[in-house]
Amino acid sequence: MIGRALERFRRPEYTGANRCLPCTALNVGLVAAVAVALAIVDRPVVAAGTVLVGAAAIWLRGYAVPYTPAIGPRLAARMPGDPFGHADDPATGQRPSGLAEGTDGEAIQPTGDEIVTALLEAGVVVPVPAADDADGETDTDSETPPELTLADSFREDWRAEMARLRDRDLEELAAVADDLTVPSVAARASHTVRTETIVLEGDEVTGGVASLTRPIAVAELGAARALESRIDDRAIRLAAGRPLRSLLASCPRCGSELTITQTSCCGEVTPIGETPPEKLVCPDCDVRYFTYE
Repeated sequence: MIGRALERFRRPEYTGANRCLPCTALNVGLVAAVAVALAIVDRPVVAAGTVLVGAAAIWLRGYAVPYTPAIGPRLAARMPGDPFGHADDPATGQRPSGLAEGTDGEAIQPTGDEIVTALLEAGVVVPVPAADDADGETDTDSETPPELTLADSFREDWRAEMARLRDRDLEELAAVADDLTVPSVAARASHTVRTETIVLEGDEVTGGVASLTRPIAVAELGAARALESRIDDRAIRLAAGRPLRSLLASCPRCGSELTITQTSCCGEVTPIGETPPEKLVCPDCDVRYFTYE
């Protein structure tokens, strides 16, 4: 009976790999504040009970304050600055993007079709055989594009490059970015209280600006280096980093297996009636590597 009651109380969509750490920290702080206030007015037993009940709720449900999943994102989105690391990039007003965004604005950027074609021709990605394609032949009449996956050889080369980069300091990563991008783009390290980013700035008049967090920089710089021996076009190599991130299986930062989730986190607001987009995340590092839109 107790087991069934606990199962009804649990909210697995907000715990485990889906736990929102900022929401958890906020709830812990609120429970602690209530307990301290009760202790001050000489209600130690009630204060202790508040701590126990609050901790159990946070552990089993992901939160203790009612309606946290509904109101938390909207409150966080209205807070100044970027308290939870999910807000827009301060340099661009956009979410952290990729190497291709910090380029010479006058350069013609490759289209999505051009990037996919180049990756297929270079053997970087390969089509995933359809489940019902027992004979291994592809249905060329189908209007649905085939799913793609990384070729084994490229996957190993990419992992090796990321392993070489992950322990370098931010200034060294910025230097690598400087070498891989065009001369008109300058790369610099940016340290803030919450995040470490590499900022890419193009020409003052025509250039773009991009801000990459350390994990994203490791992934995209590693991809660009692994592509050097396979694709000659530098614009393709830089632009391919973002779509290739969608095919990551393990975290470039810690090596843990990545998961796909639809859970909204603080700072994200999903319109009523709409489903949050799927995201490729590392549950151990709390890093989002791709949003499937």
